[in-house]
Amino acid sequence: MNHLALNLLLAIVWVLLQVEFSLGRLVVGFLVGFGAIALTERALGRSFYARAAAGVLALAWSFVKELVLSNLTLARDILRPRPVFHPAFVRLDVRALSPVQTILLASLISLTPGTLTVDVGLEEQALYVHSLYARDPAELRGRLRRFVRLIQRAAGRGLPQSLEE
Repeated sequence: MNHLALNLLLAIVWVLLQVEFSLGRLVVGFLVGFGAIALTERALGRSFYARAAAGVLALAWSFVKELVLSNLTLARDILRPRPVFHPAFVRLDVRALSPVQTILLASLISLTPGTLTVDVGLEEQALYVHSLYARDPAELRGRLRRFVRLIQRAAGRGLPQSLEE
């Protein structure tokens, strides 16, 4: 059984054992179920579910942080009489990602103000990204590779050797 489905089942059982239903009790049941699954995995020598959950939280936190900073930067430049834009296109290798993970990365990039996924090269497995703030394309490519690593971590996979630089 999928660990997430098992965790949800444990949360529902937890709520059913309580006197009354509430969202808070469901959340507590989910956390108790998560702890039980994490401890069981650790005892068996695996930690896929806990690692993937930590990866999802890290990805969400990084995206929200990047989203807020990008919004503030873009708002500042819109209000300036002379905005400071350094537009550029960057090619990002995504061979290490599955098609679903590539779509997630392209969506996260496009949701961030100032960046846009322009094309997905299927043959060469690359994303082409336009950014308004690409003074240093290598630095932008590094920030995008960080999201590749976070998506892989959220999927519970280890990093390939080529992306650990």
